[in-house]
Amino acid sequence: MNSLAMFEFTDEDLKSNKRGFFTPKQREIIENTAGGLRKSSWAGFKIVPFFLILGLCLILGMFLSIESYRTMLFTDPSILISLAGIVFVVFCILVLSIILAYRRADRLSNSELKKAEGKVRLDESHSESAGTAYYVIVGKIKFVFPEDVSGTFQEGKSYRIFYCETSMFKYMLSFEKAD
Repeated sequence: MNSLAMFEFTDEDLKSNKRGFFTPKQREIIENTAGGLRKSSWAGFKIVPFFLILGLCLILGMFLSIESYRTMLFTDPSILISLAGIVFVVFCILVLSIILAYRRADRLSNSELKKAEGKVRLDESHSESAGTAYYVIVGKIKFVFPEDVSGTFQEGKSYRIFYCETSMFKYMLSFEKAD
């Protein structure tokens, strides 16, 4: 497999990265990825209220179906206050998750070009729930891949890898064998 095709970078991208710059194509990819983070954060805003309302309807339905519970519901305001508090807490968690996703996207959009250089170590981990993750480790920097990259990176060989990162992941932009 052609390593350039697998990682979607060109010789021009590599030359620009060596000079310390992103190419317009790389900047566009980074912006699109950041935009995807922002858009996906709103998905929960559409789904969570449905399940919140469904849960509240079930709880209220149970309270209203039994005479003694119905009386308790309307005579003891702490139950209604608790339900309102739950709605408020869920809304706050949802807003916080959107804010954090936007911050992560902004960090990616404003990230600097970084370089890792050294001998590559390959590793992998297996999980029944998440599948297999493949790692390329250069010094203390660990890159994660969903597919085996041992055909692209050779264990023990020196590489120069250009990347940008957020707190969540490192995005490999280009690489070359180091002499």
